Amino acid sequence: MRWFKTLKDSILKWTKAQKTLALGLVLIVAMTLAAVFSDKGFMNVYDFTAELDYLKKSNAVLAEENTRIQKEIDALKSDPYAVEMLARDKLNMVKPGEIVYQIVRESSSPEKAR
Repeated sequence: MRWFKTLKDSILKWTKAQKTLALGLVLIVAMTLAAVFSDKGFMNVYDFTAELDYLKKSNAVLAEENTRIQKEIDALKSDPYAVEMLARDKLNMVKPGEIVYQIVRESSSPEKAR
């Protein structure tokens, strides 16, 4: 508390111009802190800008995926070959009369006899 009394005594000795200057500096510092760290401050604006950039990139990726899926849907509606390829790939279907060969790899570790 002694430092506070010393500070108070030295402030009381200041001229009116020095007191005005000190008050102005305190206000500038307070306003700067408020501008940087308040809810509508620069830091918050920067965070929102970064989030906006991320959302724009994410939106672009989703738009590309939507375009790709729409092309696939259009192909499935109009191209019989696309339907055949989907049936073969996803449903493991074959045409009548086709012979399917399945390659089975040997396991790397010998199985125990039962």
